[in-house]
Amino acid sequence: MVYNGDEVSALVVDFGSYTTRAGYAGEDCPRVVCPSFYGYTEQGESSANGHANGGGDEEDVNMDGGGTNGVGGKKGRKYYVGDDGVGVWRAGMEVGNFMQDGIVNEPEPASQLLHHILHNRLSVDPKEHPLMITEPAWNTPKAREMIAQMAFEGEEVPAMYFGSAGVLSAFAAGKPTALVLDVGYANSSAIPVVDGYALRAGTMRQPLAGQLLTSQIHSNFTHSTSSRPFPLSLLPRHLIAKREPSPLDSTEMRQPKPVLRDDRLGSTTASWRSWGENSVVEAWKEACAEVVNVRGYDLASATSLPVVNYELPDGYSKAWGEERYRFSEMLFDPKNYFDQSIEPPASLRLAQSSDHSHSLKDLVSLSQLVHDSIMSCDVDVRAALLQNIVVVGNGAGIKGLTERLDMELARLMPSQKIKIHSPTVPFEKRYAGWLGGSILASLGSFHQLWVTKDEYEEHGPQIIHQRCK
Repeated sequence: MVYNGDEVSALVVDFGSYTTRAGYAGEDCPRVVCPSFYGYTEQGESSANGHANGGGDEEDVNMDGGGTNGVGGKKGRKYYVGDDGVGVWRAGMEVGNFMQDGIVNEPEPASQLLHHILHNRLSVDPKEHPLMITEPAWNTPKAREMIAQMAFEGEEVPAMYFGSAGVLSAFAAGKPTALVLDVGYANSSAIPVVDGYALRAGTMRQPLAGQLLTSQIHSNFTHSTSSRPFPLSLLPRHLIAKREPSPLDSTEMRQPKPVLRDDRLGSTTASWRSWGENSVVEAWKEACAEVVNVRGYDLASATSLPVVNYELPDGYSKAWGEERYRFSEMLFDPKNYFDQSIEPPASLRLAQSSDHSHSLKDLVSLSQLVHDSIMSCDVDVRAALLQNIVVVGNGAGIKGLTERLDMELARLMPSQKIKIHSPTVPFEKRYAGWLGGSILASLGSFHQLWVTKDEYEEHGPQIIHQRCK
């Protein structure tokens, strides 16, 4: 049986550290975007409560033995995945994330999310659709085999393929050769792509990305400052019964006193509270954060820049000014703007320094990361990479980031011709890897690259590593 875009609609799934994207090959936007975070309770803790508060679209699976798709789970643990997973408050529900360093690290919740996406959100029979999975350039054989087992043995897909996210992002931009800077949630990576292949020798990554920026902002907001004599609560809407909006014409800085959901506070776990507060920061960051795009940040000039009015869920409202520029400066000057006294997320502390990665102790600016990646490549391809820099990822949507990157690279390499390509449509930045997979998997000429279920059963996981390079 031949699988190609002309005969059957392939599916594309892009596992990310913050969200997972999925949809049909050949379409220009994913049908499904849902959290890569998942909720879980131990059996008996919140079974009735989970159904009462979960809404009609949640995946509520009792992982007692084999689960619903053949992937074994921890006995007695119940998972909540998808939009109505972590996004719905449940008594005693903990929160986890199945991704680590951009790699699928926990098979049980990952398989449940894949099952939820295919059966509940896309409403397809996976036996009838080949599956394209995106992966980072540094993906491990173990993680590949884990996902292949989910797909072939759990969902019984007829064929699948792993596509490098960096290559797919370049493909989405129409460039067979490019330097892809992906500013994601868990890390930022610079991936040189030459003639459709990612060069491992030049691939660089570090945890200076969205999650670290969020943790720094969270710490600032939850402590009093010289300009704000009280901490912000960052309470998510799920824990607020009634808020106290600030008067629009008030110039007085007031600490809001919302009416809280006392019936929920006592049974809210620390991990869910942390997730909820970080979600509030993420929303603020998306609405307010900006990069000074002409010169480096300084307080005197930043106070004269435009402000943005924004209200937090608890009713705290103000015209946000210099801080919305100051936090983002960390991306281009971590030496001076990354506060190492603030405890970073546990998952980021695992990052290690090597020839191809930086830990939290030796972070470099995004521009330096691009520079180091290009200089690690053969001299013959450097000019082509410099003239085809593609900036993608959710962090690429921060206003002013692309312009600032262009300026900083010109300072680092004044004699070089530099050209940066960044999609103007926000979702094309966020979902570049998925979009490239959608384009590639829809091509009729791609059918020869699919690894079929019969081949997998005959040769085992090794066929995946041989075919997907």
